Amino acid sequence: MRKIFFLTTLLMMILAATAFAEEAPAQEAAPAEQAETNDEPYVYTSEDFKFTITCPFKPIAVVQNPWQETDKRGEMLVFANEGFDVQYGYIIQVNAFEDNQVPDFNKGTIAAIGDYLKGLKENNGFADARLVNITKKNKGVSAITAEKIDVLNPDTGEVEGEFVADKQYIYTFFRTPEGRCISIQLVSASLDKNFVDVYRGSVASFKDNSKDKKSKKDKKDKKDKKDKKDKKDKKDKK
Repeated sequence: MRKIFFLTTLLMMILAATAFAEEAPAQEAAPAEQAETNDEPYVYTSEDFKFTITCPFKPIAVVQNPWQETDKRGEMLVFANEGFDVQYGYIIQVNAFEDNQVPDFNKGTIAAIGDYLKGLKENNGFADARLVNITKKNKGVSAITAEKIDVLNPDTGEVEGEFVADKQYIYTFFRTPEGRCISIQLVSASLDKNFVDVYRGSVASFKDNSKDKKSKKDKKDKKDKKDKKDKKDKKDKK
């Protein structure tokens, strides 16, 4: 059965994969070149959106808010591109879904979670969606977009055409222990097992820094040390 998807929502799915072309054309680099120079895992920290994630290597570009919407918060980490086409990257959103409209993946009932997964497949353009372990103590949902999607007119409810995707994308939805609703999307030229395995490792490494007291303490300690050094330097000059 083909998936039914409203045009406006469908366009938002593909917009993020093309946003790099609109916002960061100066960062262009060939995938082959990147593979030679960036072959070590890289821990990326977003100061603006308060998270840390281990990447396959250092991103060549970071695009904020690729959705072009004020209510979307997150970044696209670009690892490889061919011209203006993103060949490999992650799209990370920190408020991906409404907390009160999505069941608790850890404590929710089987019926509620089942209905949610069914809705993703029947009404939201996903070919498959299933419950997965993000870590030993935290569950989430992994979903893959459909290859062919019927486009409905939101006003008439009639099919206006069929969208055939040139790529399929994997999404992972989960809540952090701190309570934020996260989506991490894999953008890849193919869903090769190596890409998917690395992506899953990155998802498992995700750390929510929104309530990181240690981080705040470190900043205060650094400021105190700087103030003491400045006072000492002034005293020495006298």
